[in-house]
Amino acid sequence: MAEPMDFYDSLAEDYHLMFADWWTSAVAQGETLDGILRDRGVPEGATLLDCTCGIGTQALPLAARGYRVTGSDLSASAVARARDEAARRGIPITLGTADVRELTAAEPFDVVISADNSLPHLRTDDDLGAALAAIRTVLAPDGVFLASVRDYDALARDRVAGVMPVTHTENGARRIVGQSWTWTDDLRTVTFDLFMLRQREDGWTASVRTTVYRAWRRAELTAALTAAGFTDIVWADPPDSGYYQPVVTARTMRRDT
Repeated sequence: MAEPMDFYDSLAEDYHLMFADWWTSAVAQGETLDGILRDRGVPEGATLLDCTCGIGTQALPLAARGYRVTGSDLSASAVARARDEAARRGIPITLGTADVRELTAAEPFDVVISADNSLPHLRTDDDLGAALAAIRTVLAPDGVFLASVRDYDALARDRVAGVMPVTHTENGARRIVGQSWTWTDDLRTVTFDLFMLRQREDGWTASVRTTVYRAWRRAELTAALTAAGFTDIVWADPPDSGYYQPVVTARTMRRDT
């Protein structure tokens, strides 16, 4: 079973295969996240840190929309892939490796984001608290933090067993991608098996990558944000935000309060 860094190091080369068209999806996500941030009063050209950037699914389209973006991730392989994708598209962005629990910044950011259910890789109260404290430290006064996470309240209640396989076709070759989830008895953690079957000229290949998530409930994340010093915490579900996962936004305190 891979820990998060190993999981994403192994997935970096194939991450785009989970999508019918990764970049089209990324551009759409960037547009939606931009709208959410603008609704929260974030100005054009704001400085933004994507502290769990992966291969750049959110960081790159936000940079293309005019944000001054820095991306960091625990996985060096994912960061290298993000750097290649940025160069291929001529997108200006600063990228590097960093542990979200140990963030530092020479200058504070207007915005920090962590999308794609990244926070649940932090499986203990201490790790989540350390990450949120670090995020708060690198945010400017009245800065905005945005995260997207799966709706674990509903998923645990219904004991959802995974994501049904989907088939994509590229250059005449098919691939099948799906997820199997195994819950602990207390429904506090879930083991995530990501499987891919890829059609080759000489047959099919199969791969399975495994990691574990903490099934953080919404109330737990809200409490952790509050404990870390965030205020104005707002949750938005997909029908309201247009994003594919629930989104939470929160602010740091102003200096004059």
